[in-house]
Parts: sequence; structure tokens; C-alpha cells
Amino acid sequence: MPSIVYERFDVGLDVRRGASVSDANRLRRLENAYVTTGKSLQKRPGLTLIATLEAGTVGLRGALGKLNTFYSNAGAAVTHANTLFLANRVDHPTAPATQVAKVHYADAFLGFLYCAVEYTDGVVKHHYLDGTAPPLITDVNCPHGKGVTKIASKIWSTKGTTPYDTVRFCKTSTPRDWTAASDAGFLAVGLQQEGAQNAYALGQFQNYLVVYFNDSAQVWNVDPNPALCSLKQRIFGVGTRYPRGAASFASDNFFLADVGVRSITLNQVTDNLQDTDVGTPVDTLLRPSIGSYEPVSIYLSAQGQYWLVLGATVWVYSFSRSSKISAWSKYSFPFTIDDVTQLDNVTYMRTGNSVYKLDPTKFLDNATRINVSLELPFLDAKKPGILKQFIGADAVLAGNPLLILGVNPNDPTQVNEPMPVNGDTRAGNLTPVEVCAVSISPRLYHSADEDFRLDLLQFHFEPLGTQ
Repeated sequence: MPSIVYERFDVGLDVRRGASVSDANRLRRLENAYVTTGKSLQKRPGLTLIATLEAGTVGLRGALGKLNTFYSNAGAAVTHANTLFLANRVDHPTAPATQVAKVHYADAFLGFLYCAVEYTDGVVKHHYLDGTAPPLITDVNCPHGKGVTKIASKIWSTKGTTPYDTVRFCKTSTPRDWTAASDAGFLAVGLQQEGAQNAYALGQFQNYLVVYFNDSAQVWNVDPNPALCSLKQRIFGVGTRYPRGAASFASDNFFLADVGVRSITLNQVTDNLQDTDVGTPVDTLLRPSIGSYEPVSIYLSAQGQYWLVLGATVWVYSFSRSSKISAWSKYSFPFTIDDVTQLDNVTYMRTGNSVYKLDPTKFLDNATRINVSLELPFLDAKKPGILKQFIGADAVLAGNPLLILGVNPNDPTQVNEPMPVNGDTRAGNLTPVEVCAVSISPRLYHSADEDFRLDLLQFHFEPLGTQ
């Protein structure tokens, strides 16, 4: 009896081609699972609630051995009972009781936390928590911008008010001084532009500073000596307008553009920087959400993944150079993610005052089921146009999913009865299949409190001839 085996799922989620012409390793749906370095499909880790924080703080940043939160209120100090968390007070300069609304940047610099916070009145201010009271940066040349990064022993920031046509930097190793002659200063990035003049975000690519505009990016050589700073290259046609829309990842820099996720990478042949359309496999799926949420881009080293967080949805790019894995998937969480960070290789996320950790030993989101959905394209067993009687199916997997087969590429609702499968069925009897079709679209669904992994699908059939 002829059969066909599908055991390589290395491309992940890819909807660029139609369901009836796409390759077998390009999934139409890959939700709450990801591609492993073994090219299997694995259920994502669950969540464990680790703290319900005291009211009044926002943000979550792993730095200096703590999960840092931020607040501003002249009359009520906040102390977290859980000692893993540290509440940092960053008062508004003129209205201390005005609350912090967002944290655009927070990271360790010379043993203390440097942060850029936005208040509920729209004001953005920089603070350096080195024990100075108040921690506000008072240098008149500090731009107090949303786009911030540290590189070359300096803090770099976009300007806080329009036009955002300069990027300022502090004195070397002195984040409170933005004025020192021949050390602090600015890059006149607007003079190098031919389109949009406003610099929205900053990022890093290897040892270079990346300045993002809405329609382009500039890559700068930077150095503690301002005289040695120079424009390396301009990249036209794509950029980002989101301060947290860019993240360094696997020697590249990923960012959310208006058209989807793009990256800056190095052409090893010409030694030139170029933009790549890394997000095209999922562009049509994520574009409707662009602009609806404040995006967060982050590289999670423990998972080897880039995450783009948009509300309750995370678009995940799993990458392994040794295994040749470059695969997208989609995670859906039961709540809107306000912030996500890593500390000591553990991933934490915050929603409201609740903080969860990503826990590979758990298969629920705290107490909520994780609904895994996998859908392969329509597969013709390498016999196009031939009607087939599919007789049985084998699977190698962990967990107890349901297998459903789509039978008509023109009507995705035409499916057979759900079939439970588990373990390695090749050692026993076939899972019976009663489907007569030219091609089938295997779909697996799993939501139990257990591990789930798909290694292989095999279908046995008899050719019946042309229709």
C-alpha cells in the first residue's frame, strides 16, 4: 500500500502561497507551538503566576538582579512584598502625584538603573537611579526622548519634541552630563535624510548604532570620542515608528515596520548592510494588528527566539543557525501583555498587577488551557490530480490531540470526523481514515494539561485514478 511521510516542519508558519500549492513543511496555522531544533512541532511553555503586585506601579524590567517596576506618587511609597521585585520611584518634575504611564527604556548603566518613563500627561523624562535625589536628569541638553539605547559607554536618545532630527548622547560613562564639550553632543541625523525627518527609535546592530525613521534607517559608527562618530550607511524604504519596536537578535536587528517585521543584516559577500523581509511569511496575518497596540520587541536568549508582542498575541521567530531553523509561529495568551522581560534566563510577563513566568514544566497558562492548533497545507502525496482513497494514518507524537482532515481546498469547512491519536501508532494498528479526495489538509488540535509534540505524520492510501 502506498504511503507518504511528513516529518520536517522546519519552515513553520508561512501563508505566502495558497493552501493547495504550498510545501508540506510550511504550515497554514501554527498557534501556541513552535519549531524545535529537531524540526518537530512543540507546544509552547505554560505560565506560572509568581506575584500579584501592590497597586501603583507599571512596567517590568529585569536588571541588577531584580524585576524592576516604576511609580510616581509624592504621598505613597510602594514596596513590593516579594523581594524579587523592586519598585523604583521616578517622580514627575512638576507634578509628583502624576502617575507613570509607560516605561520606554530601563537598563543597568554603571551599576545603576537608567530609565525613560512617560507620565499620564504625556511628558517623557529620563532618570538615573544612582542615589541622587531626585533621580531626574536635569541637564538642559538631555533630550528626554522615548527612543533610548546604550552603546560606546554612553546613553543615546532621540529628541523629546518635534522635530526629532537629532540624536543626543551623554558624556562618556557620565549619564547625568549631556553638555560636556568634546564628549557629550549630538548626531545631526536629519541632515542625512531624504524623506521623513523624525527619528523615532534607536537600536543596535553588532557594534553600530541604528537610528530608525518611519521610512528608513541610518547605521552609524559610534565611539566614546565624538570625533570618530560617522555615518556608515543609509537603508531606504523601511523603518519603524515604535520606540520599543526594534531588538537585536542573532547578529541581526529585527524591527516592526508598517508593513510587517523586517531586519537589518550584513551581506557577508559585500560587507554591506541591507534590510531583509524576514517577516513576509506572516505579514498578512499580523498587519491588521499594527497600530492597534504599542509593540514590544525582545530577544529571549533562553528560548533562542525573537518575540513581537502585540496585545495578547506574540509573533515568535525561532532561529537556530546550526539546525537551519528560521520559523515563525503565533502564541495566544489569555490576557493583554503589558510588558515582558528576562532575568537570569527566565522570561517574565506582566498584565495589570499580575506577573507570570514562562515555565517549561507547565502545560497550562496558570489555570487556563493552552489551545494548540496545527494546520498543514493540502497534500496530494506527490500524485497531483489523482483521486485517492485514504485508508489509515500513523503518527509519532507526545500527548493526545485530535486529528482532522480537510478534504476540499475551496471549502475549508469540509472535514472528516475528528480522530484521536496518541504515542507512536506505527507499532500497532493504523488509525482508520475514511476519506476519498485528491489531497488532504491534516489539522491537529490539543488543549489538555499535558505535553504535546508532533514528530511525524504518515498517511496510507490507494490511488483510484483521475477524477
